[in-house]
Amino acid sequence: MQPTQAVILTIDDEVLVRKSIKAYLEDYDYAVIEASDAREGLQICRQHRVDVVLLDVRMPEMNGIEVLKEIRNDKNDIPVIMLSGASNVDDVVTALRLGAQDYLTKPIIDMSILKHAVEKAINHVQLRRENELYKDQLESHVEEKTEKLEVLNCRLRLVVESASKFFGFSGLEESGSMLLEEFARHMDASGGSFYKVTNDSLELVACLDDTTPPEKLPFPLRYTSVFAYVLDTKEAIVVEDIATEKHMQPCGGTGYVNTSFAVFPIVDRTKEVLGLIALHNKKDEPFVPLDREIGAVLASCVSEVLQTASAMKALKRSEELMLQAQKREAIATLAGGIAYDFNNILSAIVGYADLGLFNKSCNEEIRGNLKQIQKAGQRARELVRQILALSRSEPVKESPVELAHTVLEALDFVRATIPSSISINQNVPQGLGNVIADPNRMHQVVMNLCTNAAHAMRETGGVLEVIYEKVALASEPFNVYEIRDDYCLRLTIRDTGVGMVEDVVNKIFEPYFTTKGKEDGTGLGLAVVQGIIGSFGGAVRLESVPHRGSSFYIYLPVAVSGNNGDQDLLETTLIPGDERILFVDDEATLAEMAEQMLNHLGYKATVYTDSVEALEHFRANPMAYDLIITDLTMPQLSGVDLSRKLLKIRSDIPIILHTGYSTMVDASEAREAGVSSFMIKPLSMTKVSHQIRDVIEGKS
Repeated sequence: MQPTQAVILTIDDEVLVRKSIKAYLEDYDYAVIEASDAREGLQICRQHRVDVVLLDVRMPEMNGIEVLKEIRNDKNDIPVIMLSGASNVDDVVTALRLGAQDYLTKPIIDMSILKHAVEKAINHVQLRRENELYKDQLESHVEEKTEKLEVLNCRLRLVVESASKFFGFSGLEESGSMLLEEFARHMDASGGSFYKVTNDSLELVACLDDTTPPEKLPFPLRYTSVFAYVLDTKEAIVVEDIATEKHMQPCGGTGYVNTSFAVFPIVDRTKEVLGLIALHNKKDEPFVPLDREIGAVLASCVSEVLQTASAMKALKRSEELMLQAQKREAIATLAGGIAYDFNNILSAIVGYADLGLFNKSCNEEIRGNLKQIQKAGQRARELVRQILALSRSEPVKESPVELAHTVLEALDFVRATIPSSISINQNVPQGLGNVIADPNRMHQVVMNLCTNAAHAMRETGGVLEVIYEKVALASEPFNVYEIRDDYCLRLTIRDTGVGMVEDVVNKIFEPYFTTKGKEDGTGLGLAVVQGIIGSFGGAVRLESVPHRGSSFYIYLPVAVSGNNGDQDLLETTLIPGDERILFVDDEATLAEMAEQMLNHLGYKATVYTDSVEALEHFRANPMAYDLIITDLTMPQLSGVDLSRKLLKIRSDIPIILHTGYSTMVDASEAREAGVSSFMIKPLSMTKVSHQIRDVIEGKS
C-alpha cells in the first residue's frame, strides 16, 4: 500500500461481493481491506487508517446499522457508504440519520456508481480535514497576532494612564520628578535625568540614581553630545551602544551600568525644546526602537498638556481611530470569505419571494409580507456591497448625485497637498447626468487616486490630468461587463509618473499589495477604491506604461431619472420565453428555486447540482438546450471549466455565468472560455428574465 493511497475497508459477509469490489477499486489505485464480519471490520477501523468504509446492512450476528453506531460511538468520522440488497426505506433513513455518507443498493450493476460514491466520500473527508487544518492555522495565526497586539495595547494603555497623571501639573520644575519616573517606568530604566532648557544652559530638574549629573550644562554643548543632537533635531533618539558611535558622546554624569541611552525632547507647539528627559541603565538592555516610539508619545502628551487642556480628547480620538483601523482591516480580511455564501442565501430569499409575488393566486396580505421579505433581502445585498467596499465609519448614503461637484471639491484638497512641481489639468464639466453614489466615498476615491498619482511624480514632477465625460461603452478599449447600459460616465485620473510593469498592474488591486515603503502606505487604498466603485455598480480599469505614467478609468452607470430608494422593488414586466435551459448550481436550495423561477417564466428547465453529471447529461443531449446557466464556484468542475467543456461539445450554445461575489470572476478568463454574460447573486426574477432574453437574442 502506497502512503498516498486512499484506504477502503469493505465489510461484507459475501465473499464474491468483497472480491469484486476489491478488484474493481484496486484498478483505480485504491488500497482495499476486506472484513468478513462486523467485529473484524470494527477492529480494523480502530487499529488502522481507513478513509472510507463500504458496509453491508444485512450481516449475521451484528448488522450494518449496529456497526455504524459503533463507529460513530468511537467518535470516528470515517465516511460510511451503506450497501444493501434489500430496498428497505427504514434502513436508509436510519443509516443517513446516524451519519452515513451514502446508500447504494446491491447488486451494483454499474460499478462506476460505486466509484463515484467513494470519490465523493473521499473528497468530502479531505475537504473537512483541509478546513480543520486551515482553521487550526488561522487560530494559531490569530493567537500570535493577538499576543503581539496585547503587548502593544498594554503599553499603550499604560501610556494613556500616564497621560491622565500629567493633567493638572503646574509646570516642568514642580512636576519634573513625576514625569521622569513615568518615563523610566515605561522604559524599564533605573537611571535618568530631566533637564529644563533655559536661555544659556540646561538646568537639572530631577534625577533617579547616583550618577551625579551636573546641575548645569552651559551652552554651547559639545556638538558630539547626545543632548546637542536632540536639541538640534528636536526628535527623540535611542542609542543601542554609544561606545560604537564615532560621532556621539553621552552627556551628564558618570558611573553608567551600560552604554545604551534614550533621550526625549519636550517641545511646545512652535517646536521649541522646553526640556530633555534622558534615560539609561535599562533592565533588559539595550533600548529598542519601540521604546523610542513609546517615549515620543509620552513626550508629546507632556507637550500638549503644557499648551492645552484638550490633550485627553486628542488621545481618545487617536484610540478611536486605531480601533476603527483594526475593524476595517478585519472586515477587509473577512469580506471575501462571507460574500459568496451570504449571497447564495440571499438568492434563495429574494428568488422565492419573487415566485410568491408573481403568483396570481397570492392574496394581498401575503403579498405585503413577501414585499417586506424582498426589501429586507435587497438591504442585505447592499450590506454585503458595503462590507466589500471596506466601509468607513460614517453611514453610507447612496443617492443620485452630480459627480462633477464632488470631483472639483476633492481637487481643491489635492492642490493644497501636492508639490507645486505637479500641475493639474482638469476638464470636469457639470450637467452630464447623475450617478447613484455616496459623495463622501467618491471624494475618498478621487483623493486616493490623485494622491497615488502625485506619489508617482514626487521625484520629477509632472502633470495630473482629471477628465470627466460621458462615453459609449462600445467604443471603449476595455470590456466593462459590470455595466449593461450603452452609455456611462467615465472619470479618468492620469499621471506622467514612473508607471508600472505588467506584474505590478496585475496585482495592484489586491489587498495589502503595495509598491510604497511601509511608511507611505498599507496596500489597502486601491482595494478600497475598487470595492467602493463596485458597490455603486461601476468598474475600475487601469492602463500603465513604465516611465510614462498610469491612467485609472472609473466607469459609473448613469442614474435613471426619478430613481429613489423607496420605489417598489417588484418590477411589473417579466419577459417570458419557451426555450430549453440547463441550470447548474451545487446549492440544492438555489437549484430548486431556479427551476421554479424558470418554469414560471415559461422555460423548460432541467436542473443539476453536480457539474460533472450536468456535463455528462449535456454530452448525451447536446441539441436539447438553447441556453446554459451555471454557477461559478462548484466542486470538481468550476463554472468556467464546465463552460469550456460544454463549448467543445457544442460551440454555439450561449452560457450565463452567475456568482455571489463579483471579484471572484476573472472576466477575461471567462470570456476566453466562451461565457456570454454574467449575473451577480442574489438573482431577482425580473433580472433573470431580462438577461436570459438578452443572451438568447444576442444582445449580450
